[in-house]
Amino acid sequence: MIFPALMAALLVPVKAHAATVKVELARFHILAPPAPSLAGSSIMVEPADPAAVSSLQFGALAAAANAELARAGFKLMAAGQPADHVARISLTGTSEVVRKRSPISIGVGGSTGGWNGGVGGGVSFPIGGGTRMVTAAQLTMQIRRVRDNSVLWEGRASAIAPGPDALSAAPVLLQALLKGFPGGNGQSETVKVKTTP
Repeated sequence: MIFPALMAALLVPVKAHAATVKVELARFHILAPPAPSLAGSSIMVEPADPAAVSSLQFGALAAAANAELARAGFKLMAAGQPADHVARISLTGTSEVVRKRSPISIGVGGSTGGWNGGVGGGVSFPIGGGTRMVTAAQLTMQIRRVRDNSVLWEGRASAIAPGPDALSAAPVLLQALLKGFPGGNGQSETVKVKTTP
């Protein structure tokens, strides 16, 4: 039996805090001038693994990707509709509980494959104690032209972000990856993104 006082304590909401996440980026493309801009062209999001197309996780990931692609100037198309381009995305990650100190940066190593590199970066929390769940996540995106299946742009974003799983880190990764699209070609950089409480 759970005592009423303990039950009440379990139901008290935990106050959320913003955090600053360092995102490591790498982008490659053939879109530098005089190549035509992709702004205004249509695009559809697909999973890198076709078997995941009907999963709830991909549905949430596609929604987050669509929001950032729209900000980058693309016209969004639903699955099954003709589009000029296809954005194929994949998301991986591992989670762990860490002790939160004031302030702190946490690095989680380990290779995630694909790009021959580990997930780096860190997350800085505001003042306060206790513990926090964080996730080392990596997202890759490849944009192909439909008519000839040629790759026009590809990028990778990795970070240590607050949250229980890789999906919770996806908005931060997508925001960093697509900001200033298409970004530098062949350049690796680290950017800081503030999460919302």
